[in-house]
Amino acid sequence: MSDLRPKHTGITLSGKEYGLLFDLNAIDEIQDRFDISISQLGDLMKNERKTFKVLKVLLMVLINEAIDDSENGETHVTENFVGRKITVAEIPTLKDKIFAAFANGTPESDEESPNVKSE
Repeated sequence: MSDLRPKHTGITLSGKEYGLLFDLNAIDEIQDRFDISISQLGDLMKNERKTFKVLKVLLMVLINEAIDDSENGETHVTENFVGRKITVAEIPTLKDKIFAAFANGTPESDEESPNVKSE
């Protein structure tokens, strides 16, 4: 049986390590914040006019979920904090990290689905 718990994806902002956690709470908050289904996340991040705002919000949500999951009492980050800590040159790497967090939040099964019949 595989581990179904989402895994943290590490990032560094201004020399400090943070985790990104893409779990059900993060999905719910992202969908509510942007009024989209999570399957539209890639399209939202391609929107040149909105990309900076989207990136700040996504990083804030995912970092705060990792903080809550760690239960270490660390203070939540804000959108403005994230906006001060990233540079334009880091944006492609941070987008990749967000998509990696999404992949890490999707459980991998090491068993065959009970609904799939083998031939």
